[in-house]
Amino acid sequence: MASFGDEEFEDLKEGVKGVVLLFKTIWEEVEHQFSELPKEERCRIFSVISPIVTDMFTRMEVEDEIADSTKYRTKRRSKKKG
Repeated sequence: MASFGDEEFEDLKEGVKGVVLLFKTIWEEVEHQFSELPKEERCRIFSVISPIVTDMFTRMEVEDEIADSTKYRTKRRSKKKG
């Protein structure tokens, strides 16, 4: 029988798996696109690209949360008026 904490833990595990998959995909693409470069250079490219991609996803998530909270507040205000 799963408790509330176990469900949260599973959500966290899924989130971590997603992040690991994201970094793995970025690394594989760097290796594919820059296969002619030495591994040290590919690591430098990865270290530049990966924070940009993670920042982009973080911004998108924050913007979605802001949009959701704005919709919720707008709905609550319109219900109060009517």
